[in-house]
Amino acid sequence: MKRFAFLLIIITVVMPIKADNNLLLEKLDSVISNKTQYMKAKEERIAFLKGKLSQESMPEDKMHTLEELYNEYYVFQFDSAMAYANRGEALAKDLKNAYYVQLFTIYKSEIMAIGGLYNEAVENLNGLHTEKVNTKLLFKYHLAFFTIYTYWADYCHDQVFAPLYRDKARNSLKMALENIHADNPLYEYYQGERHVYIEPDSKRAKMHYQNVLNHTDESLRPYAMAAFALAGSYSVEGINKQYEEYAIKAAIADVKGCTMENMALQSLAMHLFQQGKAQLERAERYINISMEDAKFYNNRLRIIEISRILPQIMSTYQTTMKKQNRNLRSSILFISLLVIGLVLGAYYIYRQNKKLASRRRELAKNNQQLKNLNQQLADSNNHQANLNEQLKELNKKLIDTNKRREGLASIYIDLCAKYIDKLGKYQTLVKRKIKANQVQELLSTMSSTRISEEDAAIFLNRFDKAFLELYPTFVDEFNSLLKDDAHIVTKSPHVLNTELRTFALIRLGVKNTADIAGLLFLSPQTIYNCRSVIKNKAVNKDTFDADVQKLCTVIIL
Repeated sequence: MKRFAFLLIIITVVMPIKADNNLLLEKLDSVISNKTQYMKAKEERIAFLKGKLSQESMPEDKMHTLEELYNEYYVFQFDSAMAYANRGEALAKDLKNAYYVQLFTIYKSEIMAIGGLYNEAVENLNGLHTEKVNTKLLFKYHLAFFTIYTYWADYCHDQVFAPLYRDKARNSLKMALENIHADNPLYEYYQGERHVYIEPDSKRAKMHYQNVLNHTDESLRPYAMAAFALAGSYSVEGINKQYEEYAIKAAIADVKGCTMENMALQSLAMHLFQQGKAQLERAERYINISMEDAKFYNNRLRIIEISRILPQIMSTYQTTMKKQNRNLRSSILFISLLVIGLVLGAYYIYRQNKKLASRRRELAKNNQQLKNLNQQLADSNNHQANLNEQLKELNKKLIDTNKRREGLASIYIDLCAKYIDKLGKYQTLVKRKIKANQVQELLSTMSSTRISEEDAAIFLNRFDKAFLELYPTFVDEFNSLLKDDAHIVTKSPHVLNTELRTFALIRLGVKNTADIAGLLFLSPQTIYNCRSVIKNKAVNKDTFDADVQKLCTVIIL
């Protein structure tokens, strides 16, 4: 509960702002800068309830919606809250609904207390008679008296009437607490109030308030109430750091909840004002926002309270601004003298620079010539390096080619040696047959014997090896000439099949079909068919043979 007396206590206590709470102050500034968003959400909720009210046909539903609208306006806008309380009371009386008549009567008294109509609020509540109040409303009923007498005592703030009204407030709170149930959302908060007003125990009071903070959303009013109550407890104990922490949290919650009937920001502004120049600008901004909120709510008493405080802050702020302006004028004069000195110094430097400029141009010209020569030398070195790199590459290819040639020579010598050996064996066989007068048998043997399959396999194996040594990329390049679905896959990376051998011989320059057939121990018709089939699978049939002869041209021999 926000009370004027508590504000006066805060004003008389100087509590320096700690660096630990700077982040919270920055958060408060950020929340204030987004205030229009929270207001927009609040207005959308109210607009929804008004639309709902206009569409409802059942009287009970209308009264329930009127209650919701009153609760939305209660700490948001005084006149609207009073209007919906009156409207709800009138509808309840028309329907002779005792519960809602009593509820809206209580609501009217609450809003009258905020508006300073204390006597009228009490008379309005006394018209209900305690014994006739619905048991469900007894808590609200006695709590309304507590609210009225608390505001009344704060308003009087004297030694005669204020203590009287505070006693009545305590008695009303005691009776209210006898009728509150644990499932009430405000149960923990008012248990804290019990240990402030009825059974003083600061430790237990703070425990209950902290429980509210731990289980309540930051944008809801109970959070703001509990945070502000905690701030009050720490202020009384003189624990400055915790006071300002919870005062800032209460102000944040008020802004988020669109609570225009608030005390936290006003109290925080006064607290900051007490800190001196460091927080004066922020204090001035917060007190102006508090005034705007009070005007929006149309709370005349709150406007009067702030009006008492505002001149002090504004006067101090203006005095500080005047002093800063005087300091600023002195600074401007000093800076002007410095500027004049700098201009004179700049003119002198300009004259010196002008003399150096011609020398620099001459040096720049010489440097440019030297730079051009260096560039030419660098280009020459780069060209020489490129030539050396090309020479290295050519040497590498030449060494590789020589190795391949050595391998081919070795294969050629091996084949020659084997066939010389076979020729010698044939000569021995011929001589033996002639000496034995087996000429006819010799002729028969010579006419019926062809090269054996083993010899053919050896020859083809050696051919594959020699050819792939020369052209290691032949298979991949040859497949690139064929369509994607016609690529030839070999069983081994070192062995060619008939199709690949046929075109390997064409790559070597053997173009005649009969010659190819003889070298591969196949019939000319087989070779012809093979060439035709593969050519039909080529990407470009017209230039296929010429393309084959251009394969693997990167190898230098």
